[in-house]
Amino acid sequence: MLATQRVTRELPQADEVRGRILSAAEEVFAERGYVGATTREIAERAGIGKRMLFYYFPTKDAVYRAVLERIIAGLVAIYEQTRREPGAVGMAEGIAAITHFTARNLPAMKVWLREIIDDGPHLAELTRRYMTPLYEQAGGGVAKNMANGTFRAGDPRHVLVNVGGITLFYFLIAPMLRLIWDRDPLEPGAVAERAEAARECLLHGLAGAAGSKEGAS
Repeated sequence: MLATQRVTRELPQADEVRGRILSAAEEVFAERGYVGATTREIAERAGIGKRMLFYYFPTKDAVYRAVLERIIAGLVAIYEQTRREPGAVGMAEGIAAITHFTARNLPAMKVWLREIIDDGPHLAELTRRYMTPLYEQAGGGVAKNMANGTFRAGDPRHVLVNVGGITLFYFLIAPMLRLIWDRDPLEPGAVAERAEAARECLLHGLAGAAGSKEGAS
């Protein structure tokens, strides 16, 4: 009985420590890249000793891989939450969710996008395991909406690329926008405006004004 109680108390603490490590690693990898990041700095930012970091993750690459998997899991969860909504409603909710999720998880998203841009060592396997099924399922949903007339006819593959491009590129150029605009592009009001602008742009392209109104309802 005592052993069971001890395990029950330790598991939440272990999850909390692991989460702190990953959050710290996201920041360090985003700032320094994989080569420049050190496990010492990750441990320091997580508020633990380096030995404890290696208790949870045996190598720097294992931490890096876990960072990538955590951000991908978040993107997959967004799709799972919105895929059952009809047509433009699901698309609108997905666009807004991706925008706000990226704003909340910008360091991790930078790490994932850098892995993609650099054709990194984990890209092929993670894509096969997570992203290919996601794109196939989401593309099938878009194709269904095209077939029943909810969306205009087109190539579902490019629709999904457009969703990623319109939602994510904003955050890649945020440092430049901060210099151009008279406001911080990452403050909550600006992010909310961006989510709305992305939604309007994509839904007008897919379904015209009627689709945009449906997504807003």
